[in-house]
Amino acid sequence: MAEKIPSETIDLIERLMEGTLDDAGHARLMELIDKNPALLGRIAGHLDISSTLHLAARQEEDFASRTASHVIRIAEEGEFAFARRVKRRVARGRMVKGLAAAAVLTLAGFHFFYNPAPRGERVALLLRMNHDNQVISSKPIYSGTVIEETSGLVRLDFKNGAVAAVEGPMKLKVVSGMAIELESGRMNGWCPDTAHGFKVHTKSAVLTDLGTSFGITTTQDGKSEFMVLDGLVEVEKGDEKIRLEEGAAIKSSMDQAMRAVAFDPSAFTKTWPFSNGILTTRGAVIPAPPDTAEKLALLENDKHILVIPERRGIPFDHEIQAEITEPGTLPGDISGEVRTLSPVSGKRLSSFLIRYNPVGVISEEHFLCFEGEVTFDRPVLAISCLNGPLAHGDPVFSTARWPDPLRGIELSQRLNPPDSVTLSPDRRTVKLIFYAGASTDDVRVILEDSANGG
Repeated sequence: MAEKIPSETIDLIERLMEGTLDDAGHARLMELIDKNPALLGRIAGHLDISSTLHLAARQEEDFASRTASHVIRIAEEGEFAFARRVKRRVARGRMVKGLAAAAVLTLAGFHFFYNPAPRGERVALLLRMNHDNQVISSKPIYSGTVIEETSGLVRLDFKNGAVAAVEGPMKLKVVSGMAIELESGRMNGWCPDTAHGFKVHTKSAVLTDLGTSFGITTTQDGKSEFMVLDGLVEVEKGDEKIRLEEGAAIKSSMDQAMRAVAFDPSAFTKTWPFSNGILTTRGAVIPAPPDTAEKLALLENDKHILVIPERRGIPFDHEIQAEITEPGTLPGDISGEVRTLSPVSGKRLSSFLIRYNPVGVISEEHFLCFEGEVTFDRPVLAISCLNGPLAHGDPVFSTARWPDPLRGIELSQRLNPPDSVTLSPDRRTVKLIFYAGASTDDVRVILEDSANGG
């Protein structure tokens, strides 16, 4: 019979999955694994099963209730240590919560440990995504931390508001709250006013943020490419200094001078949405491809509803008009009455357009049904759905003029059911059904940022 996982280890893993494991608990868990390396394989196997259970639970709403009796029976057979733990959860009425907690930590995320180097100042929080685009773990990051991964996607949320999403294979060192050494990887960064001057060191050059959204790709041999999606950066290599504006890109290497290259942000398809706060999309809803703000605002697509980032870290010092300010569905339990939200001192906001904009001009009698949803990493404050509230918010949030007066959604249509927008109870997921024709269908989703703009 395989060696059982000690009760202490199970307790630590459960606390880790529930997000209640403190620094001392992390250290103890790593100590136990260091003393018994074979334990890691056993844990990984159990967590792989947990990941499978979680996926099934997502796909079948009654999964937990149908599975509980089977898990209890397995536990009584005495063959599966974790099953006994699950049985105790069932007895306490926590089966659903237990299955949901499995999403916090899966096989891919568990062995994402860091070298036990001396800790400096706590400067950031690291979020890790799995292949299903779910955040599966989070961990405080201290200055001096080295992160090395062969694949996957992580995001560093700095205390000063800076955000860095990195795609593996990657190796980087968090030097401080204002600097990263990126040895290899593909990274999207964004910095609010509170993080201007943030630096990213590569082997061949150093990027300094001057208020922007930027992308960096670098490899172990020192070849790097820098580009600006919004704002301004400065790139320095020895005595060379080049300022890059929105829509510009340069390359650097160990043995050549920096040179301008074509601006092509398509390689940042995974990191760019994550850096902007888009966690998952489903159905006909997809993130807009990475590009400059002006181009994004005018994108056309016949097959999808695009989630388009607008402005970020905007002080909440203007009134907001919106039809949706609470969880629910419009039309349905939300009437469609326009509500006005008053400014809140110290709060910052960001916004996204969720838009279907067909290519060219199509017949007014030609309608298609698009259905999907998007989940954000921050709570939704409000959703503007009709032309009036959308136009009211343009001076604050829009990145380009929108020439078409036919905006928003249709709550009454002659040939089709009404469009609908639903805000989930946790205020993070927006579900849409658009019956789209010749005109644009769009809503503006306004999110609550932290006070420093992150």
